[in-house]
Amino acid sequence: MSGSELEQAITALIKLFHTYSGRDDTIKKEPLLQLLKENFPNFLSACEKRGRDYLSNIFDKKDKNKDHQIDFSEFLSLLADIATDYHNHSHGEELCSGGNQ
Repeated sequence: MSGSELEQAITALIKLFHTYSGRDDTIKKEPLLQLLKENFPNFLSACEKRGRDYLSNIFDKKDKNKDHQIDFSEFLSLLADIATDYHNHSHGEELCSGGNQ
């Protein structure tokens, strides 16, 4: 499917979610951590350098309904936090500066 750059970006996010999700259309903890490690190595490295273990608590923080799975809305919330951090980085802040993490 062609479309605008933003439509293509959203489609790519959906495909990424589906790559790591199960048949129930949710992501369990280990696949989510793998997704983050594979797709956000620079972000996670910046967190480590700042002494923040982002991975240790992100799953529990984003699993709002406490069902031990991340649904698509919870996944988007996690990506929004990371995107906000990258936006702040574009204005001179260091990656993994705290914000919503």
